[in-house]
Amino acid sequence: MKLVTSKLRERVIEAKLSDWPRILPTPHRATPAGAGFGSSRYSSPTDAFRVLYAADNFSTAFAEAVVRDRFEGKSRRYLYRPHLEQVCLTAISSSRELALLDLRGAGAYELGVDTDASRARDHTIGQAFSQTVYDELADVDAILFDSRLTTGACVAIYDRAFSALSGTLPIALLQAALLPAELTRLGITLRRERGYAL
Repeated sequence: MKLVTSKLRERVIEAKLSDWPRILPTPHRATPAGAGFGSSRYSSPTDAFRVLYAADNFSTAFAEAVVRDRFEGKSRRYLYRPHLEQVCLTAISSSRELALLDLRGAGAYELGVDTDASRARDHTIGQAFSQTVYDELADVDAILFDSRLTTGACVAIYDRAFSALSGTLPIALLQAALLPAELTRLGITLRRERGYAL
């Protein structure tokens, strides 16, 4: 992917993260500010680097990590307790200002970057874009972007900045104080298993 790095640098901002919610699999609770390899919007298509995702609010973190597109076209909205028992909640902060490539709002459009890099369900273009950013802008720590689900701010932090991150002691998502209100707001019924309401 060809990018004009000088134009990208115009969209780099410096900011410290403070308590950005992150929902992660419970087996990884011992390393709340770490991440493994996987396939996601800004992950490396060749496993050359790792990325950690967080959001600026609980609703966006919940949408991105749990709900996704599962209720599209459905009149009934159920989540099952066993699924939610497999994830936990932490809050990510940084010990220094991070260099964030800001794609929020019209950022991608203004830079001439394919808007599918930040908006499409298919992550192929976003991964290619991220690989180029990682390779050509070595001083950029992360990509700041709008959630395609909520338009809330999300961040994909490259592994080269992990040493500047910390996470609060994770709690089970089911214990999160904000979860009941979010389930109510979205009209989601929590069930023990298929066929049984809580």
